[in-house]
Order: sequence, then C-alpha cells, then structure tokens
Amino acid sequence: MKSHDTLTKHNGFNVLFAKEFTTLASSFESEIRVIWQAKNIISDGKSILGLMALDIMKGTPIKLTAEGPDEDQAIEKLAAIFESHE
Repeated sequence: MKSHDTLTKHNGFNVLFAKEFTTLASSFESEIRVIWQAKNIISDGKSILGLMALDIMKGTPIKLTAEGPDEDQAIEKLAAIFESHE
C-alpha cells in the first residue's frame, strides 16, 4: 500500500474538484482512499458522494492511500491534482 500526506490548498472537495478527482481515481485498478486524519474518517476515493460528504475545507490535512497493482502511479497522479489546484 502506498500513501501520501497532503494539505488541501484549494477550496476543499467542491463538486468540480471531487468530479475531477474521482474521474482520475476511477481510471486506476487500485483501491483509492481519502482519509481525513484529524477525524479519522475514510472515504472511497472513487465515490463523488463519499468525497463531498467529508466536507473537507481549505487547509485540511488529508492522507491519500492506494492499494493495488498500479498504486505507485495512482498516488503520484492523485497527489499532483492537489498541487495544481491552489
């Protein structure tokens, strides 16, 4: 399993960002999870409703995890989305 800690720099998981994230996450075979560490809440990274339900705001520290055959590529690409949305 691969993981990456990140800080949300954008406006959280609004509907547009959640759609972009889940579309990319769904392109990987690996299981993708988004974890709000402070509240220990885990969401399926391929579920737009799950991400929206997290109600993550700007500046929230989260962890991305991927487990599966393409986990390295999944973490690299998904973490890059957070860097590109400032």
